[in-house]
Amino acid sequence: MVALLFGAIAVTACLIPAKADTYWHLRAGQEIWQTLRVPLDEHYSFTAAGRPWPNHEWLWQALSYGLYRAGGMPLLTAGGAGIVVGALAIAYRLTVGATATRFLLTVLAVPVTAGVWALRPQIVSLLLLAALLTLLARERTRWLPPLFVLWANVHGAVALGGLALVAAAAAAVLRARRGDAEDRRRAIVLGLLVPVCAVATALTPMGVGLWRFILESMALSRQTGIDEWQPTYPTGPIEIMFWLQAAAFLLLLWKRRRRVATASWADQVIVAVALAVLPLAFRAGRNVAPFALVALPAVARLLGPDFRLRAKGKASPSPDRPWLNAAILGLFVLFGINVVGTAWGIRHPRLGWRPLTAGALAAARACPGPLFNRYDDGGFLIWFAPERRVFVDSRQDPYPLPFLLEHIRVEQGAPHQELFARWAIRCALLPVDSPIHKQLRDARWRPLHLDDQFVVMGRP
Repeated sequence: MVALLFGAIAVTACLIPAKADTYWHLRAGQEIWQTLRVPLDEHYSFTAAGRPWPNHEWLWQALSYGLYRAGGMPLLTAGGAGIVVGALAIAYRLTVGATATRFLLTVLAVPVTAGVWALRPQIVSLLLLAALLTLLARERTRWLPPLFVLWANVHGAVALGGLALVAAAAAAVLRARRGDAEDRRRAIVLGLLVPVCAVATALTPMGVGLWRFILESMALSRQTGIDEWQPTYPTGPIEIMFWLQAAAFLLLLWKRRRRVATASWADQVIVAVALAVLPLAFRAGRNVAPFALVALPAVARLLGPDFRLRAKGKASPSPDRPWLNAAILGLFVLFGINVVGTAWGIRHPRLGWRPLTAGALAAARACPGPLFNRYDDGGFLIWFAPERRVFVDSRQDPYPLPFLLEHIRVEQGAPHQELFARWAIRCALLPVDSPIHKQLRDARWRPLHLDDQFVVMGRP
């Protein structure tokens, strides 16, 4: 059961898509490998050129480009899949109870965590969060500062790790009130590690400015309406599943509150971290996956090792059939290899390896002047047309807020004339269903290229 479950997870993870962020990360990683320095100034756009770029994800950029350089998009995708499977495997190892219970809880958690499965540094944060939970539960605290150094150089979600560490320290202080010497020692160690790990996060190219950037970036993302930073309302399948899981977790925590008060340290710290992450998941959709990851072992421990899905004595154990199991697993492995190999071979659109059509890319490259592009498409151009500077892209942090807000209004259908005139725009790369496409067509701009996905318009 467990092998087939993680085999299915691995096959699905091998189809995780490349997004716009994937490609500007690759461009930055290429620059890091070539120059041996972290780019901290904006030079991929013509609208924010020369402004500071708080590049806090440089280690992911170097790693992803290293994988790409060694084996192209297949190896990069395989590396991302390994990170996803590793995060879930660590979380699974922290669960307790019968195999059937752990299996079912994992099945329920996987779709919610899959919301961040993409070739972006968010998946590394999932892995590091699971690793942090393991270190806390097993009290291997000497590894915490190196973990935070690594995390701070990979992704800004190190702030989430900081919250988890503070929650663990708070749980240790409450536990130490019993007066046990071991509990007091643990509380002191974790209390000292909180500031030590905070200092460790300053060992980045941004120094202590990393924390100021994290706060400013979160505020900017909410102001510009980035979907993953908006509150999590039960409007879609994943969001509804999260709300149901959150409600079940809180109900179970209330019913088992007396048991939690006397539980082992591992049980208490895992539950404490899940409880600390939950408000952030309600506050922003991007935190739903981290909550589902830590809630997996937390719910298992609230249920306890003796919990069974069926009453005792109702079913006799079935005999083991190792040869049949091996045959089933072998057939599944062959099936998975075939599915993944076929998808990689034909470069299935789900993978995002060809985000721009060849004709649209060629027309954009041939544009005789400044090119307008949407927020979502800038990352593609940064990688696939490096000779061109983009109008805007999904990094967002180098760009002034008024510029981003004006761009969003134009994308949504506001008049484009003033914005285009200010930047002397001569061409525009747009999806065919973009409101701007209709405006430019009405203004008699010339279609330099048109297919079923993209249009490149030239100034009349």
